[in-house]
Amino acid sequence: MGNLQPGRNERPELSERELSYITLHTNFTRKQIDDFHVRFLTYYPRGYINFDQFCDLYSNELKHLQSSRPLLERLFHHIDTDKDGRLNFKEILFFKAISLPETDNNEKLRWIFVLYDTNQDRKIDQREFLDLCYLVYHIHGHLLTKNRLDELKHLFAKFDINGDGQLNCYEFLQLCKQCTDLLEFLAPMFNNTTWNIKKDDLSTFTKTNELTSNKIEYLIKRTKFSREQVSHYYEIFRTRCHSGRLTKNEFVNFYQQLLPSTSSEIYSEFIFRAFDNLSKDGFIQFDEFLIAIYIHSNASTPREKLEWLYNAYDRDGDGIIDYNELNQIIHALFVLHGIDKEKHSVAYVTYEIMTILDLNNDDKISKQEFLNMLKDKELTNFLAPSFVKQN
Repeated sequence: MGNLQPGRNERPELSERELSYITLHTNFTRKQIDDFHVRFLTYYPRGYINFDQFCDLYSNELKHLQSSRPLLERLFHHIDTDKDGRLNFKEILFFKAISLPETDNNEKLRWIFVLYDTNQDRKIDQREFLDLCYLVYHIHGHLLTKNRLDELKHLFAKFDINGDGQLNCYEFLQLCKQCTDLLEFLAPMFNNTTWNIKKDDLSTFTKTNELTSNKIEYLIKRTKFSREQVSHYYEIFRTRCHSGRLTKNEFVNFYQQLLPSTSSEIYSEFIFRAFDNLSKDGFIQFDEFLIAIYIHSNASTPREKLEWLYNAYDRDGDGIIDYNELNQIIHALFVLHGIDKEKHSVAYVTYEIMTILDLNNDDKISKQEFLNMLKDKELTNFLAPSFVKQN
């Protein structure tokens, strides 16, 4: 019969672009990726697996469930990003990466959100929420009683912070963090994860700007400012802002000082969202103000600056920047930089930047792809104008 396994030179190899993308989005080294790839092709020489093979591969991971097949079907469809009905090496490897115990919990929660957003509109309405609750109760072998259903409806309404009848990614994450019993039902594929959600992180930032000892300790750790510096900035903030918080108009007046142009109102809309990142109440609290001061100082690293800026550009908070979001950003930057839209096309520049940053060609820019922009100084100066003075 001869050797049915293809030779190494006949196997589908990873391109340099694919390797760069995988190392950028995972904690795997190139050697680990290569070793995984060789092992994968040893068992699956065609370079992909079908649904039955996926079930064989992962059913043991879900053996604690009463009925794992409905979840396996949903996982398979979600992991199959190119929707060709099979899973290639990269798709399997990314699922392995997100499943690791050491992977950031917020990243896992965003992944869960996308998994259960069945119509992919970046919102989970009440019907979708209750459907996924029926699903997870079923796979765990539990009956969803009427009383529990009413509790879940109340829970949905509680975390629908903006009252639009839907949970966006941020609202869904807050629900998961405060309801860890439900989270464990929603995330059985991460059975090896300890959901050590820090309750202090959820309660430290309240509507009040009182400088408690917990806040001081958090801000020292978060900003690397000394206790004296935190107290100093607090006194300045309270002196200049008698209400204890900044409105959007007050913020724009302040932020214009950091920008290369006075035509900054449109661009400041994006930045205001990044400032108002902790309480998300439409005002700038002292905590948010101090973290932003730190981010714009020379004490923060270029990576910290871009991570913070990414939150401003990711307008719906779903963990990715799509073409429409990028197009709005470019439009605001054209105004800020005084670029003539008659001579230069916003749509073309958006497409060009998307092509540069979108390494896997999925028409989305992840945070890791955005941070990769640090290698391109000209692009960084264009997309991060408020940080140019610190370069």
